[in-house]
Amino acid sequence: MNKIPKHIFHGVLASLLLLLFLCPATALAGKAYIWRDKDGKIHFSSQKPHPTRTGGDIKEREFKEPPAPKKDEEATLPKSPIEHAVLCTFRLKNKKGGASGFFINDKGMAITAKHVVKGVTYSMKAELPGHKRKYRVRVVKKSRKHDLALLQIVIDKPTPFLEIRDPKTLVPGEDLWAVGNPLLAFKETVTKGIFSRIFPEKDIKKELKMKRTRFKYRGDWVQFSAPVTFGNSGGPVFDKEGKLVGVVSWGVMVHEALNFAVPSSYILEDFKSHLE
Repeated sequence: MNKIPKHIFHGVLASLLLLLFLCPATALAGKAYIWRDKDGKIHFSSQKPHPTRTGGDIKEREFKEPPAPKKDEEATLPKSPIEHAVLCTFRLKNKKGGASGFFINDKGMAITAKHVVKGVTYSMKAELPGHKRKYRVRVVKKSRKHDLALLQIVIDKPTPFLEIRDPKTLVPGEDLWAVGNPLLAFKETVTKGIFSRIFPEKDIKKELKMKRTRFKYRGDWVQFSAPVTFGNSGGPVFDKEGKLVGVVSWGVMVHEALNFAVPSSYILEDFKSHLE
């Protein structure tokens, strides 16, 4: 039998090397040997052939496993709807302070409270769970009536996000959770409480016995009892399925269980054109 010409041998060798790179990472570790026997047949093996079997021209290649992905790039799969909500929530910080925010779609669009971004500069950064780097934040739009602001987090990968539930479907006594960064020091803090009621806008002055409210925001409010404080503003309030019902806005200082969130339905009302 005639021996295979060298140019054909090298062509087959190149093809085999290409196949190596298409194999799983575990197959790339160690050495590989490409050789032909005395009859001219080409062989591929992970063990070096005995000299008596070859016709010479043994090609030896050493392959290394690809580097492990960086921690920031690893896909984190949540174990529960609560953990999913935590992964959707981030800390907002700049020189003037900050608070919390959360993703509302997979393109980096996010929500926070309007009072959180009042007077902020472009120096505001978002600190995402599990990420070492900080991401630039752009304020897209502020609501005219409600304590809401739409943000764009400058990130080049899909983002986890919260689905919206109509808060009018909540039942008094239903469990609710809040995630945020109280005092900006205790990031990814989860607290649990219950839904009390939808607090009507018309009742605020009457029930609080105030001639004027200390803020100019309009609309009804989701009253809930999960403990929140400074730094929680702009964070999500959600149900047991991880669906968003409100955005943390304000609370009564003398009673930690009297807290209020902007109804999630107002997000679609104010920013629908930007989220479609």
